[in-house]
Amino acid sequence: MQVLVIPMRLKGVALERRERERYEAIKGSVLVRSTHCEYLGRNTNVAWLDAGMPKEQKLLPDLLDVTLAAMAHNGFVLSGIEYIDGCAYAQSWWCRHIQ
Repeated sequence: MQVLVIPMRLKGVALERRERERYEAIKGSVLVRSTHCEYLGRNTNVAWLDAGMPKEQKLLPDLLDVTLAAMAHNGFVLSGIEYIDGCAYAQSWWCRHIQ
């Protein structure tokens, strides 16, 4: 499903509403699957953003231990943990349906 994704945190710190509204949304397909995670040492649900080209650099870090936090008719929020430079941070993605 093609969506516009806006991260709701920066290194674990929640962005204010105005900051989220100014953030340039990233277009792509959100995919979720259960897989073994080396960071957690166990199977977990992982979400990632597929922008289309397989060799392209990832636009967002994967979300680990991801859960569906909210859903409405025009979008949803996924919450989980992202690893950046070896540090774990809370993160949520606001995913909006492309009109």
